[in-house]
Formats: sequence, structure tokens, C-alpha cells
Amino acid sequence: MNDDLRQVCGSVTPESVRDLYELHFVEFDDQGWLFPNTAASADALATNPSNQIDNLMDRLTFLLAKKGEDLSIVVFVHGWKHNAQANDVNVREFRALLEAAGAEERDRAGPAGKPRKVVGVYVAWRGKSWTVPDPLLSLTFWARKEAARRVSIGSSRELFARLRSLRTHYNHALQTGAASEKAGARPRIRTLMIGHSFGGLILYAAMSGSLIESLAAQRDLDGAGKGTELAERPADMILLINPAFEASRYEALYRVSLRYKPTRFQPPLLVSVTSIKDWATGIAFPIGRSVNTLFERETTSEQGTAMKKTPGHIDHYLTHRLYAHAPGEVPGADNATPGDSARCAGWRSEAELKDLHGEELGKAVRQNKKLEAEDAAEFFRQNLTPGYLLKPNWTRTFCGGSFLTTVVGADESAVANAMIWNVEVDGDVIKNHDDVMNPMFRAFMRQLYGDVSAHP
Repeated sequence: MNDDLRQVCGSVTPESVRDLYELHFVEFDDQGWLFPNTAASADALATNPSNQIDNLMDRLTFLLAKKGEDLSIVVFVHGWKHNAQANDVNVREFRALLEAAGAEERDRAGPAGKPRKVVGVYVAWRGKSWTVPDPLLSLTFWARKEAARRVSIGSSRELFARLRSLRTHYNHALQTGAASEKAGARPRIRTLMIGHSFGGLILYAAMSGSLIESLAAQRDLDGAGKGTELAERPADMILLINPAFEASRYEALYRVSLRYKPTRFQPPLLVSVTSIKDWATGIAFPIGRSVNTLFERETTSEQGTAMKKTPGHIDHYLTHRLYAHAPGEVPGADNATPGDSARCAGWRSEAELKDLHGEELGKAVRQNKKLEAEDAAEFFRQNLTPGYLLKPNWTRTFCGGSFLTTVVGADESAVANAMIWNVEVDGDVIKNHDDVMNPMFRAFMRQLYGDVSAHP
């Protein structure tokens, strides 16, 4: 492809790739407004925002209503030092994620079935405002945090509100809770939303109100004939990776989640993961906040800490820990012992799959899915009580080696069945602030999201 054609294609939305997926871009400027329509004249830019949200929603409605497609919608909100340029590493990684999701949907449907159509939505803003390299680029941390805050209260709220409304409408018969693909009528729309770094701030601001409403309904509507067994889900799952916002913003959702009492297992509504090797949120963030909060009054020492640190770096907010391998195991060694890891014997990593082609590749992918399903089923067989709640202090090994534990705390039963997860992640799983799509973490994320399709 020549440079002129590459430049033209790089500015087109949506992209359509071999019937595997569609990729749409929705862009916001530093004030949180929809990015100006570049086809307009220079004088009209400020008053002529793009119609990217309308175009996206029109396309989704067309696919659902006119084409009769069932959709798997994957939303990604990028973070600091990234943007919507075609060669941005987050754009490239998101394309790879969508391609894998498209192949997985096709494989799940089988030869006689109709796979869901995968639609990606890349939510973009000026996370990278300078073209200079690090360490100079790192000086933009606080300016970009403030820009992300403005985006979070701007037109991005329209985008997420309309996506929620569409999901509610087309899944109207299954509005409450998760809905298994094995049920009689599968939901028309599956939605996974991912936010990284300051993109986590944008996504959390858009969705936290709906999450609070969903979890508070059990208590507020008790006895009013409105109660349901399952919490209503504004998305099938919301994933925050190394989110960069103050824990004081998280407190309200944390308190509501503590009071929610599930009557049966439900996959988590929100999973927030923070690496212990993330210097941006672990070191830079609290240093900067210590300056920013000099003239803010704290009522307790706990509040003072929450004003300066992110939720992933405060122990009492943690619910789970994710490690690269189970205790005592040596990665790569042929020393599997009976248990969770042994159940995945024969599972192929992404690096191994890249060396396969054609039917051999298809066979290996199907074998991976079979092993993952068996691994998940065995976990629930061992840990699900007769009352359909998970036992306290459970541990879980995922195919690929990652090992998840609950955090032992004051209410171990509540943590075991928590709907809001705050996960501390080993540096061997997520190596730094930007290591958000590596194969081990992607395998964990895919398998955890798979619980939504299998339960309740």
C-alpha cells in the first residue's frame, strides 16, 4: 500500500476486515466535545462536530433490525500517550483483539450456526498531546489527566448512554442479570467495555452511576415487588486496566458493592486490575496528587489516602490478586501436578498458534476452547455450593498459567461472590503501565469474560 492510500485509509471509519469484525472510531477533543468534522471549512469546525456517534448507532441499529445480526460489541477507551492514529500501538492491539474475537465467535457458532458479528468501538481523545519522546512526554501526565476529566463529563456520556439503551432494548427479555448462551434465547447483544489508564477514568465516569443503581436496587426496592435474583448489567463486563483516578471517586461504588448480597453466583460487573509494576499510578500519581490536594480538607486519614492514590494501590479496596503462575510452579517446566493447571495440558499459547496454519490451526484453537471450558466447569464444580454461591477463599488457575486468588478479609464470603472486583496484578502478568494486551493477560481476560456466556 502506498503512503497516500495508507493515509486515506487511516482516516476512514468504520474499517471492515474479512467478515471477522468492524472497527468504528469515536473521537473527542480536549474539551470533551465530539471531534470537529474535518470535511467542514476551517471557519465551521467549531460549530460542526462530527457525527461519529450517530453513524455508529445507525450502523448498529441497521445490523440488528435490518440484517438480523446478533452482535458482540467491544469498546476500548485508550489512555495516556495514545490517540487514534492508524499506527498507534493501542489501535494495532485493538485490531488484533477484534480479529481474535471474530475468530472465536465463528468457532463457537460451528459450521451450522450463525456467529455474532464483532463490532469494535475505539474511543479516542488526545492522550498523546506532544510528539516528543520520553522522558519529556511524561511531563504531560497532569495536563492529560485534566483533559481526560473533561472528556469524561462531555459528549462521551452520550455515547455510553446510547450503547446502554440499545443493549437494554434488544435484550429486553433478558434485562436482568447475565444471560447464558446456553439458555433458550441468547441475548442479541454482548458488550465488553475496556478502559486503560485515563481511559479507565473516562469509562468509569460514564458507567459507575449505572453500576451503583444496579447494586443499590436490591436494598432500595426490597419488598416493593421489584426485586430480582440477578443484578441488572449495563454491560456484560466492564474492565479497567491500570486505571488512573483517585480512589475517592471509587468509594461510593465500593460502599454499595459491600452492601449487595448476591443470592447466587454472578460474573462480576466491573473488574479493575492494577499492576504492582505500574509506576505511573503507583508513584507519579500520588506524588502529583499530594501537590494538587494541598488546599483540600480531608475528614479522615483514610479519605486523605483515597484522595492521593488510585483504588488499585489501597489494600482495603482489594478483592483479588492475580499471579503469573500458581505458588510453587516453575513457568515452562514440565512439573504439572494434579489440579487446575494439569487440566489444561495440551493448551497452546499464542506464540505456538502463530506457527500453525489451516486446519491444524483450527483444530488447535478448538482444542484450546475445549480445555478452557473444561477448566472453568471444573472450577465451578469444586467451588460452587448447593446454594449456587462460591465458597470463601477460592483460588482459580486459568489456561495459560495465570492464578487468581481472593483476598482474605473481614467478610470472606462477600469477597468470594463480589460483583465489583479490584485486582492487584503481579508484575509478570502486566509488566508496566502500558502492557495491557500481552498474551497472558489477554488469555485471562478472555476466559473470565467467558463466564458471562456460561452463567447463570
